[in-house]
Amino acid sequence: MARRKKLSPEEMRKYIHSLRGKFKTPGDKPFVEWMAELNREEKELEERKFQRLFGRGRENQRRN
Repeated sequence: MARRKKLSPEEMRKYIHSLRGKFKTPGDKPFVEWMAELNREEKELEERKFQRLFGRGRENQRRN
């Protein structure tokens, strides 16, 4: 496999600038909104996991 030519800082800036927006499809949420939604979903999952492990588990142990 051939090695790529090492880019100068100016060439690298041009390359990075050319990539901006190529992977974002129209209608995607801005990063800040997407991250806030992801954090909210993660928190809900953690709370459900906690309830499953510690909340109901204690009630079931008391009944036995």
